[in-house]
Amino acid sequence: MMRGRLVVVSAVVLAAAFAAACETVPEKARILTVNGVHLVENPPRAAAPIVFRLGDSVLRDIGGLKEYDEDEFNHRSGFLTGVSFSDGGLAVIDWTKVRIFDAAGAQTAVVGRNGSGPGEFRGLMRLCRTRGDTLIAFDGNLRRITIFARNGFMIRQFETLLNGFQNDGCFNDGTFTTQMVLRPTGDEVPLTAALHLDLNGKVFDTIGVFPSMSFRGVSQYASLVVRGPSLYISDPRKNEVRRFDATGKLTGIIRMADKPRAMTADEATRWLGGPVAAAGSAGSAAPTATPASGAATWPFYRGILVDSDQRLWVRDFPADDSAPERWTAYDSAGLVIGALDLPRGPVRTMMNPQTRQSETIPGMLPMFIDARGNEIILLERDSDGAAHFRTRKIR
Repeated sequence: MMRGRLVVVSAVVLAAAFAAACETVPEKARILTVNGVHLVENPPRAAAPIVFRLGDSVLRDIGGLKEYDEDEFNHRSGFLTGVSFSDGGLAVIDWTKVRIFDAAGAQTAVVGRNGSGPGEFRGLMRLCRTRGDTLIAFDGNLRRITIFARNGFMIRQFETLLNGFQNDGCFNDGTFTTQMVLRPTGDEVPLTAALHLDLNGKVFDTIGVFPSMSFRGVSQYASLVVRGPSLYISDPRKNEVRRFDATGKLTGIIRMADKPRAMTADEATRWLGGPVAAAGSAGSAAPTATPASGAATWPFYRGILVDSDQRLWVRDFPADDSAPERWTAYDSAGLVIGALDLPRGPVRTMMNPQTRQSETIPGMLPMFIDARGNEIILLERDSDGAAHFRTRKIR
């Protein structure tokens, strides 16, 4: 049974009630229940205090340059990422390999090699963890999903015609989600059907239909994230995150009261990939000429992450190329906790291919992998460009 259409309709029915309940900007968070849905309206993220500060010392460092190449990560891979195990260990997809580390950072298993046969990979792009620390990895080039045990043992592989899943695509009951893009016609906004699968690859339900991140423009910052029993949907055309259960029932809405910010034509080209529509569309794609300054607005946020403690982290766009990146945390009830600024890595020197001169460019922003308690895992790059999964305190 396809539930997606029912989810969309129910959201439209509730919209008027939510709008009436949230007409003013709150100075403090407000908690409401509207037609059985838990609604939290928070103050603007811009007003959130910085309550988390990144510790100077590194508690655990996995990666960097090694004596032997086979012991190093593929530092050029744009899909290098990892997930935490329940005991503090870490699993990393490394393009054609899966690397398993214990809580102390020691590598305990390496699985896979380049190829198309059983146990081989052509491009691992997504990874998530479900019940019993079981891993689910998606090879985007082979369109294949692989199930791994905690120790790296490969349980099964199967091909899929679906679009794969984003990181954190696993529920905690041994099921996971994949996405099927619904192609638009005319000026319609593309949508994605979130499908519910078991560990044998059987699709047994459709959770819902949500904004797609597959087209140019603001929707490239849309996210579908699963953590624990819940699925979180972020649509940066709206300053909110919606939470659903595994059946597609809307259970909560976390709203932020930030106002739209004007976007210049250069900013729209850089961040949205091309021309955008007027401000009322909040950056939706448009094939017409690039707008004049102020004719478009920024997406309300750049992305979301849900950590091991069920805290929601909302990622904002950096103010400029040298500024840190701000993340604002909300507790499991949807109430704002405070902000964290992640500083950039070391300034880098690169050769300009046109002038053949060395140029100094800003350091790279770290990738937020996970957080648990007062510790955070970041994927950082050193001055050599080598990747490190570093665990630090957040005070």
